[in-house]
Amino acid sequence: MVAISGMILGILAGLSFMGTSEPINPTLFWLLGLTFCLLRIACILIDRYLAHLGARDSVEEVYFTELPERVSDAVTIIGFGFAAQSSPWLGLSAALAAIFSAYVRSIGVIRGAGKKRAASGPMTRIHRLILVSVTSIFMVLPVTGKQLNTPIPQIALWVMFIGCLATIVIRWFNIQDLDET
Repeated sequence: MVAISGMILGILAGLSFMGTSEPINPTLFWLLGLTFCLLRIACILIDRYLAHLGARDSVEEVYFTELPERVSDAVTIIGFGFAAQSSPWLGLSAALAAIFSAYVRSIGVIRGAGKKRAASGPMTRIHRLILVSVTSIFMVLPVTGKQLNTPIPQIALWVMFIGCLATIVIRWFNIQDLDET
């Protein structure tokens, strides 16, 4: 139930970010996206806590945790790509990299790396949500990025994309280390 709630929050965040490019009230949509991202982080932490208490892995976990998380990641990041001053193609690239990093993590867990080792890297889903949240704060505050050649949301997506690629490489090498031990 927590993962499904997180998925709904992720979808609402993505839709909110898409709304920032509308002339109605972009600040409101940035704040809504920020709020939904922070609530999604809370859902992820609650889900981790509940999974730790249950301490069991099951086939249902794929359907009730992994699938909603991937949908949530994709919609949030793609929606962020359609935000004001952002880039849809960069959002799609970052979303695909995030999903692939989760796929590599899943392979690591299946191969026996353990959840903690398989989930290592600089751009986990919480890190992505924090990056998007901080970017939302910058977009709401009267801080201008006029001295920057690239808009702040695009910089955030580049950081996310490169961070996800680094995460994929780190996780892949962690999985490969299993063969050597």
